[in-house]
Amino acid sequence: MLKPWTLAVGLVALGCATPLAAELNVPIAVRVVSFIQPSPTGVVSAAILYDPGDAASEGEAASIERGVGSGLSVGRSVIRTRRVPVSAIGTLSGFRVAFVTVGLRTEQGSIAVAANRSSVLTISSDRSCVQNGHCVVGVTASPKVQITVNRAAARAANIRFGSAFLMLIKEI
Repeated sequence: MLKPWTLAVGLVALGCATPLAAELNVPIAVRVVSFIQPSPTGVVSAAILYDPGDAASEGEAASIERGVGSGLSVGRSVIRTRRVPVSAIGTLSGFRVAFVTVGLRTEQGSIAVAANRSSVLTISSDRSCVQNGHCVVGVTASPKVQITVNRAAARAANIRFGSAFLMLIKEI
């Protein structure tokens, strides 16, 4: 009979490790997009900003890609993602959304500047990104799922949400 820890070690060895607590809850994060005003329609391009040299960042980028797959329907739109190395962001034109992976704390200020310039909704599982005003939305899963919106970051990026959404989330 296998011990429970033997099964866990086997799953890790096969690359099936349990998700990190910091990984983005993709279904919730994607659902946030449907509350943008005016509501997006058609294909919504989303950047997955990551650091190719950071294992946690690469892991979260892969998790987001798996979660979205070839496209995820939300409201009257379909979210499609593309990985963008943080070193190449210069501008985020052409994207409506940017998922900011963990491990990018030193780049979050420049990410915010690029996102604000192009009115891009930034979403992250990194609580500090939202608290510091560098990301508009934070989605955390521990100890419970919580959505936090930074009002100043939303204003700077010219992002507006529907009032029903604002009643359900925490604003800072």
